[in-house]
Amino acid sequence: RKLEGRSCTLFPRPISPAMAVTTWPFTPRGCASYASDGELNFEDEVTLRVSDGVATVTFTATSGEFPWGTRREEHRWSPVLVRALGRALDVVEERPHVEVLVVANEGRFWSNGMDLKFMDAHQGATLKDHGAKVNALLARVCCFPLPTVAALGGHWCALGGMMGLAFDYRIMASDRGFFFVPGVDLGLVYALVQVELMKAKLPADMHREVILFNSRRWSGADLLQRGAVDAAVAAPEVLPRALALAAVLRPKGRGPARLALGGIKRLMYRQVLDALDSGVDMGYGGRTHGVDRAPPLEGAGSEGELWVRVRSKL
Repeated sequence: RKLEGRSCTLFPRPISPAMAVTTWPFTPRGCASYASDGELNFEDEVTLRVSDGVATVTFTATSGEFPWGTRREEHRWSPVLVRALGRALDVVEERPHVEVLVVANEGRFWSNGMDLKFMDAHQGATLKDHGAKVNALLARVCCFPLPTVAALGGHWCALGGMMGLAFDYRIMASDRGFFFVPGVDLGLVYALVQVELMKAKLPADMHREVILFNSRRWSGADLLQRGAVDAAVAAPEVLPRALALAAVLRPKGRGPARLALGGIKRLMYRQVLDALDSGVDMGYGGRTHGVDRAPPLEGAGSEGELWVRVRSKL
């Protein structure tokens, strides 16, 4: 793949035809390819389009697998997706005319969590480094210096659930996808920054059922009723509703508000940043190697058998 028209951390300006003499078998790390309509593509995982002051980042992969076996459509947090989103955020922050960030998805997953198959295929320093980068990205989104909106057009689970919570506003599909965080059922102990993020973003009366017990799968209607999302609409309306909200939020991404918002978030979510600085990472001691998803909850609909039984005793 020729480098002509690309811009990246190695080449701060778009690469001229004379420079585009190298062929790559993959998108170079940190680089973005330009489509003819001005859309940026990062590692064939994330696209970025800016219109009327709103940056729309989309998780675009809907087919294929990574070499370690993870399906790309699940938008799991592999080093590839972490790099791609991080670079897209860099571009958003660098552009003074961008006032709001929206992150959406194609397919039936917004994000299905940490890439546990990648974790199984690697060890030692690679895993520690990846965990640190994932946690830093969570904190970065949480304290991003512009208004942020998650357009949740599919499942947002586990670490994907945490990432969705990191946004200022959440618009969720009412007819596609669930939210849940199944660490307990996978034998995982969350990183401290992940716990503090969930505590900061979820209503207090959801902490026990989400963080500790993973007692149910939460639909858009469930989360709207509890105040964990700001709207639940039919899947085709998720992105339009998110963009309409973003248009209203644009004044908070310009002028004095733009200079102040990031600092206010860092104070408001100080416990999240302190937890990140602590370096307390995830514990994998209870996890079974090769298992990358929790078993389905028994029972009909979004309410698992545990949740139904608990309620019957109260």
